[in-house]
Amino acid sequence: MAKKNNLKPKAYAKNNIERWKHLTGYELEDFSSEYYTRDQIRAIASRYGVKNYSKYKNMDELIQVIKQTLGYREKGKKQRETIYEKIRDKTGGESKSLSWYMRELKSLMVDIKKEQYRMTIDQKFDSVQNLVLQDQNELRRRVFPGHMYFYEYEATTPQPYYDKFPLVYVLSTGGGYFYGINLHYLGYKDRLIATKKLFLGQIDVPKHIIHKYLNRGCKSSFLDLATYEWETASMLPVEDFVFRGKVSYDKELVWEETKQYKSNKLKGAVRRK
Repeated sequence: MAKKNNLKPKAYAKNNIERWKHLTGYELEDFSSEYYTRDQIRAIASRYGVKNYSKYKNMDELIQVIKQTLGYREKGKKQRETIYEKIRDKTGGESKSLSWYMRELKSLMVDIKKEQYRMTIDQKFDSVQNLVLQDQNELRRRVFPGHMYFYEYEATTPQPYYDKFPLVYVLSTGGGYFYGINLHYLGYKDRLIATKKLFLGQIDVPKHIIHKYLNRGCKSSFLDLATYEWETASMLPVEDFVFRGKVSYDKELVWEETKQYKSNKLKGAVRRK
């Protein structure tokens, strides 16, 4: 039985092919008939100019044809190298400090900012319904539910400790604030599991790592991560916990504390219209 996916059609689509032509074949962990429906695969074939795609009865055969097209391969080149890979390559295999990783990530954010068309205020599509359309990294001036962000933060209310450079999956927004899951409060293994579930539209995290962030405490633009970046971005060692806003706080202690709240979880699904 094929696994259910959470891909959604375009709202204005008129038929089964047009409604899926926004898909690229890179949204899910594997481009195969196990994860994509027949209509989705045929729509992707149409997107990349495959002729007579309807004659294929075996969808895995059609997928192999799609993978040979120039359009599919070019799309893969754009998405293949992640932020994690770019920074990892710069390490030269050597161990680097937190400040080094922070500097490199901020440098990438500056590079994106130089490309004015990627510095945006509003979404082109409904942010939750069209989550899979977030296929490139962009800088934004505000956040949207269903997206994942890096940004600089300074707590404006008393906190025992907090993360100055959070990685947050936004749950909801309000007047002057937003609620989100800061994945940095999880150890790397748990973080990766949680991220994979979020990608599939499933929320399964300790309530302890859900925080309210005030807009006035956000000290940078928001790096809106492409969905293909989520897993590797969560592995970047850029969590920066500080005690009372001044003294560095050991991330291992943070992760141990989070484990104490493991049984008190928020479980649910991302709501899409």
